[in-house]
Amino acid sequence: MIFIKIFLIAVLTVIFLLASLSSRFRTYQRVTLIFFYLFLALLILFPQKADKVAEFFGIGRGVDLIIYLAIAILSLTVAILYAKLKINERAITKIVREIAIMKSRKCE
Repeated sequence: MIFIKIFLIAVLTVIFLLASLSSRFRTYQRVTLIFFYLFLALLILFPQKADKVAEFFGIGRGVDLIIYLAIAILSLTVAILYAKLKINERAITKIVREIAIMKSRKCE
């Protein structure tokens, strides 16, 4: 049991370091990332606490709480990424139109 906890914390730490060092996060994003890292590390080290937190929210087991949180976070992430994708698509379309207009003016 101790091996899997060490392994999970090591994997979590590597993911955290790669995410925080390779990207340009804003301050609130870094704070949120650190919060989730610490929260997950505590749940890995003390799984009984997840059950107590789940009971507080009226959920049967700690595992269910973690799954519900994961679904909510992943849904939010997908929505944010979709919105950013649409913004990028509009920007690319605008740039391509401007280039096409500039090229058509040069040909005249």
